[in-house]
Amino acid sequence: MINHSQFWWRFFPKEELTQVYFSSAIRSFSISLMAIFIPLYLFQEKGFSLNQTLLFFVFYSVVFALCTPLAAGFASRFGLKHSILAAGPLYLLFIAALYFLPTSPVLLLSASSFLGASQAFYWMGMHLVFYHVSHPRHRAEEVGLRSSATMLGTIFGPLLGGFLITFFGFKILFLVTAVLLLGAALFLFQSKEKYQAYHFSISSMFDKKSWKNSLFFISKGTFVSAEGVIWPLFVFVILGSYISMGIVGSLMSLSSLILFWAIGKYSDHHANGRKIIRWSTVGNSIVLLGQTLASTAAQIFAISILFSLTNALREAPVGALEYDKAKGQVAAYFVSREVFICIGRILLLCLVLITNSLSSGLFFQAFANFAAFLF
Repeated sequence: MINHSQFWWRFFPKEELTQVYFSSAIRSFSISLMAIFIPLYLFQEKGFSLNQTLLFFVFYSVVFALCTPLAAGFASRFGLKHSILAAGPLYLLFIAALYFLPTSPVLLLSASSFLGASQAFYWMGMHLVFYHVSHPRHRAEEVGLRSSATMLGTIFGPLLGGFLITFFGFKILFLVTAVLLLGAALFLFQSKEKYQAYHFSISSMFDKKSWKNSLFFISKGTFVSAEGVIWPLFVFVILGSYISMGIVGSLMSLSSLILFWAIGKYSDHHANGRKIIRWSTVGNSIVLLGQTLASTAAQIFAISILFSLTNALREAPVGALEYDKAKGQVAAYFVSREVFICIGRILLLCLVLITNSLSSGLFFQAFANFAAFLF
């Protein structure tokens, strides 16, 4: 006789790479319900100043960087998938801290700490798992498929999140996110746990031979802050609606869904990935400059779609190249990657704090993008 647990496991994917796709899609959906709204929640709902909101993400990036070597050590000892699993409760603590957050700059640090630690454990585990289960000859296509799975999960997430906030408030949004987030890790534990040796070394993170990689990772970090923090705040000033913000997020995911996979497959079989990276970087930078000039709803929607298309063109070959370069000390490579990405996040946020201008961050990113030519 089959119990209920055994029955439902029969419907779960058996191929390990497919499990990664499913897990990424579910997690992305759960995160996308609220991710685009976090800067707005702090700034609009809780009444923090723009500087305090940006400092939240600065401190989050500092904690992310500091916890990344710890996450690598944890994954080395307890397993890569257990690192991903450990990220779940940390994110739930972040959600709880965010919901009960009073308007106090001191207590704001606790929420950012939980978020930074959660991201460090998740991405260290996920990068190492994907490195081991992906195939070098088809990696661009597989990176594209993983990105497509992520986009599939985020098509309806921002829109649904906007509706939940508008009609039910942030409390229900946090609850739905928490439930889905815990379920995302289930797919990964149908196959055997993996381990990756890691020994902390500062010299491995600041190797002079990999300075070009470091500059690219810093630019990747500035990109994350520009599009994940600065752009939502910039857009909300113009649109002034959570539902409209959700529509923008969903449009960006929908417009790039198929392109991630198609470009990845094309890059593997028919083209030099570096050429695609260079041409798409130029297009993406032009669109970033266009973001600084957007002033109406129509312009916001149009520039969001164009941004998604140019970004999708380069992300699959860039992602494949990032994994291909992870040779030898694999865990040390990804630790270095995440630390420099965090440095980039902090750099751009500090620039916006100094200039007191959201547009300056988007303008800076348009030129920081060209570090991809060095990678």
